Amino acid sequence: MKILQQLLAPYPIEQFLAEYWTQKAIHISAGDARKFHALFSWSDLNYLLNYHKLAEPDLRFSMEGKSLPQTRDPQDWSDRLRQGATLIINGLHQRVLTVAELAANLRHDIGYRTHVNLYCSPAQQRGFDCHYDTHDVLILQIDGEKKWFVYRETVLYPTPDMPSSKQHQLEEPPYLECVLKAGDLLYIPRGHWHYAVACDRLSLHLTVGIDCQTGLDWLNWLSHELKDSSNWRQSLPVVVDGNTNALEQQLTALRQHLIETLHQPDILHKYMDAVTYRHQPPLPVTLPAQMGTDIFPDLFMTRFAWSPLHRIRVKQLGEEHYQVRVGSKQVDLKGVPEIFVENLFKQDEFSLLDIADWVPNLDLEGDIAPLITRLVTEGILQIRER
Repeated sequence: MKILQQLLAPYPIEQFLAEYWTQKAIHISAGDARKFHALFSWSDLNYLLNYHKLAEPDLRFSMEGKSLPQTRDPQDWSDRLRQGATLIINGLHQRVLTVAELAANLRHDIGYRTHVNLYCSPAQQRGFDCHYDTHDVLILQIDGEKKWFVYRETVLYPTPDMPSSKQHQLEEPPYLECVLKAGDLLYIPRGHWHYAVACDRLSLHLTVGIDCQTGLDWLNWLSHELKDSSNWRQSLPVVVDGNTNALEQQLTALRQHLIETLHQPDILHKYMDAVTYRHQPPLPVTLPAQMGTDIFPDLFMTRFAWSPLHRIRVKQLGEEHYQVRVGSKQVDLKGVPEIFVENLFKQDEFSLLDIADWVPNLDLEGDIAPLITRLVTEGILQIRER
């Protein structure tokens, strides 16, 4: 959990998971105002606003809990900020590479889908009424300061169809009241009511949403698996004059089939694999190399790197036969020695000369170059620019 550990530092990750994760909010002060500056900055925000065609629902404004009418005029955006509205940009992880890497690596750390939104709030302003989210959140304060109030939950582990707008908050004081300064982190579990007010200057923060899986998600996955069986797609018997005998008989048969399905030895691993590999970001497009052009611009000194948004999973299927999975892409490698595979997938970056050192018996042009070409054109491997 390297990325999560970096975000929580200096707080121990083991203590966070044992005492706070899904249980209660915590404010962690790193004492380093520039801790998150490498992720995002005012310059990044200005670039998005000036050179991207942003519109609702990706860009919107909220003031005192109410969404403002849509506008695409950048001059209106500045005016709204001056009037006290909070600027929100959704899906920041789909627009900025550093944020995309954060979301992808955090997803690999904890095993669940993540997304990142941006919030820019004028001084002394509150963009939202007190509410709770139906996902866990990590709030990363980039610049400015914001005062947060967190209250205990009224619904345990709410799902997306149980929004706070349909619930009533308890009339009691917050159990956590804190001021986030630049470099600070705030964790709020789903279901815990909260709101925030910017302090004496413009505030900029990122909110990382974490969509944890639940038992209901497993049941939903299981229902999709059962669609392959015609027995489950078959219409249930009609109830004639209140006679439910036929209906009971068919439901009993379906119950038995469900029990047999749940007792399949690989059913849990199938679901765990589905959780591991779904919701992965797409492999990056790398032109012109992905079309087979200029794959070795510096000849043997050409350097290659793996996608920064994905983790590599290698499974040995037989002697010199390996299955490589990166995101949604799966590639079989045959006739490659074990020492080559061990070195290749442990390196963040390498060149053809590095490979020659690992496996001096392999021919660079006849064996290695075609393999590297295949990995590049498949979109798994990228050419590192000088």
